[in-house]
Amino acid sequence: MRLPRADAAVAHFRARGYEVHLRSSGGRLVVLDEGVLNVAIAYAGERLPSVEAGFQLMAEVLSQALGELGLEPLVGEVAGSICSGRYDLSLGGRKVAGLSQRRRRNFALVHAFLLVEGEGRLREDLAASFYQLAGASPEEGVWPGTMAALAEFRHGMTIALAAEALSGVLTRL
Repeated sequence: MRLPRADAAVAHFRARGYEVHLRSSGGRLVVLDEGVLNVAIAYAGERLPSVEAGFQLMAEVLSQALGELGLEPLVGEVAGSICSGRYDLSLGGRKVAGLSQRRRRNFALVHAFLLVEGEGRLREDLAASFYQLAGASPEEGVWPGTMAALAEFRHGMTIALAAEALSGVLTRL
């Protein structure tokens, strides 16, 4: 989606010390900070899995890892959340992870962001501010109460714990 005042919003956030990048995998705005864990699965070769198969595998990997941490996510769109999509992972109706893909002829990268530490509300506010400055309609923006970090559901959750659980699941693939 190209927003009418996107350039002004980017300039506003850069002037306040934020790094703003256009991601090549498509999708919408994602707020990444030190409390977010990124994970990727790369495929190369003549026969790549389908787009759906890539999304399904990543959703399963994340679901298994969260299950090992005592959390039971649901997979499905969380409307109004940051970069909402069919393969969002949520806890208590609030998005904790989102997926996207970049594909080329003999290459596919399926990646996800997992909100681990911090507060979902602060990321919502940042994204909502960007969309408002960029001229998005209310339907295109981010709605309050749609995002959360794992730490909001499990006391003591850290990037290290989440990374260890994900590593274990990925190792067993």
